[in-house]
Amino acid sequence: MAKLTIRDIAALSGLSKSTVSLVLNNSPKVDPATRRHVLAVMRRHRYVPSFAATALAKGSTRLIGMVVPGLSWHMVASINIGVAAVTERSGFDIILYTATNDRDYGSLIDRILTSSMASGLLVVSHEQPLDPLVQLHEEGLPVVLVNTIDADVALPSVTADNYDGALTAMDHLLQLGHERIACVQGRMTYRCCQDRYRGYLDALRTAGIQPDPELTKPGDFLPEQVRARSHELFALPADERPTAVFAHSDVTAYAVMTAAAEAGLRVPEDVSVIGFDDIESAAQIRPPLTTIQQPFIDMGKRAAELLLSEIGPRDPDDEEPGEAVDVEPLSADLPRLVMPTSLIVRASCGPVPVTRSPRGRSQTTKA
Repeated sequence: MAKLTIRDIAALSGLSKSTVSLVLNNSPKVDPATRRHVLAVMRRHRYVPSFAATALAKGSTRLIGMVVPGLSWHMVASINIGVAAVTERSGFDIILYTATNDRDYGSLIDRILTSSMASGLLVVSHEQPLDPLVQLHEEGLPVVLVNTIDADVALPSVTADNYDGALTAMDHLLQLGHERIACVQGRMTYRCCQDRYRGYLDALRTAGIQPDPELTKPGDFLPEQVRARSHELFALPADERPTAVFAHSDVTAYAVMTAAAEAGLRVPEDVSVIGFDDIESAAQIRPPLTTIQQPFIDMGKRAAELLLSEIGPRDPDDEEPGEAVDVEPLSADLPRLVMPTSLIVRASCGPVPVTRSPRGRSQTTKA
């Protein structure tokens, strides 16, 4: 089928070519309802304005759009550091967009489409529908996901190895002698939490310990819910109570530690707690949190490199002095990079309490 023109969009919209042109140029002369109507027609028919296609082909905007769920999210600053380390050497600048869970992507996509300011997009998304980004990518705008919680879509992505990170956390606790290990989950609709829980279960089974469903508690990343479920764990009889807790995030781990203190338990003397993320405050709380570090800075770097490789070289006549960034061209298959995690040992984990050591595996069975 022939590529649509501005005249086709005007006919499909039931408007004049000049009105559509005003919409494409983001003119204030167009009323909001007309603008939304034209943009909806463009999206429905996957129309890419010729001026945008030209800008993308040349990379002449020298701007990379970065979409984040909110500037206060703990990982955003670290990811930004990694992205900036690459883009500052490439001649590109960053334009920042925010898309919180209570705001729909629609208006954001409209602005990106009509302005043609960004040569490509880096997206950190939580609970936002990703289909509009897939559509943008199919229409020719390079899009790379970074640390997106559920990234099982047809887009290049960079994520952390959540499954292996969980195995590493559990191995640390098992080596300390713990067998009654509880798991306080995050939001189980997220792929990362599913992978962390799968790692928890597999580590126990590999160690010959049958997972006890009573030791798995939902938390949904909500501190008050985590505290309530943790109180249930710590209220178990002494010989059934967990000696360690694997939390699906550092913030979840903090709530577990609060519940332990409220139950009169010491960390790590009575119960060990390990988290996941290694956010900045993990080293500042008391006791400092042992956790699995996600490489947010390196994830930002790799995501920026992937995006620049998709954007491709700029027009030589449009170059500015600066250091070139070495990136490999993308293959025909969409790249999905999984970055390794690291164990950060601090003071929140210790050996299994001596009073519990003789119990051994008397109440466990081989998998």
